[in-house]
Amino acid sequence: MTTQPVGLSIDLAPQQVMRAIDGQYDMAVWRSTSGVVSAWENRCPHRGMRLSYGFVRGESLACAYHGWHYSCEGYCHYIPAHPELTPPKTVRPVLYSVVEQSGLIWVNTEQDAMPVALPDDLQPVRSLVIECDLATAVQALDTRQPHGGVESLSDTPKIITFETGGISQGAVVAIQQSQPNRLIVHMLVQSAVTAKDKIALSRLIESVRRQAESACNEAT
Repeated sequence: MTTQPVGLSIDLAPQQVMRAIDGQYDMAVWRSTSGVVSAWENRCPHRGMRLSYGFVRGESLACAYHGWHYSCEGYCHYIPAHPELTPPKTVRPVLYSVVEQSGLIWVNTEQDAMPVALPDDLQPVRSLVIECDLATAVQALDTRQPHGGVESLSDTPKIITFETGGISQGAVVAIQQSQPNRLIVHMLVQSAVTAKDKIALSRLIESVRRQAESACNEAT
C-alpha cells in the first residue's frame, strides 16, 4: 500500500474514532485527548472486535467488547476483568504509520508514511463517497469545472487540482480508492475562503458525484 489520504484532519476531533478502508486494509483511526493520531488494523487482539467501535479514554483506545485499553503505542495496559494484571507486551494490534500534513490524515500500512507534497495553506471543504471507478470520477470533474482541464499532482494516490473561477488559487481533490468502484474524495481549497465559497465547492463536488455515478450505472 502506498501512502494514502484516509480523511480530513478536521473530521477527526480529539477523543474520536473513525473507520477507514483502503483496498484490503480495514483500519481504525483515532485521536487521543491530547491530539495524537494513531492508525491500527481494525481488529482487537483479544476477540477480534472492530476497534473502530471503541472509545477513547485519555491517551488510550478501549475496545467496545471487553474494554481492553491500548495506549497510543499500541500496548494493552488495562483489562477491566483483571485490573491487577500487567498484560504482556505481545498483546498489541497491528500498527500502521500515520502522519498529518496539508489538512489530511495519511496512512501507510507497510512502511513510513510519506505524504504527497501539497500547499501548506489548504483549507478543508468536505469528504464524500462516489460509487464509481476512478477514471469516470476524474472525467466527471473535468467536465464540471469550466476553467480548463484538471491537473494531476499525483497518480498514486490520485490527487488533482483545478481552477475554480472566483477562488483564484484553485482546489485540490485527493481521491482515496476505498474499494473497487468506491472512492472517497477529500476536497480542499488553496486560499482563505468564505462560507459561501465552501458551499459552492461542496455543490460542485456533489454534481460530480451524480454525474459519475450516473455514467457508471449506464455502463453496467
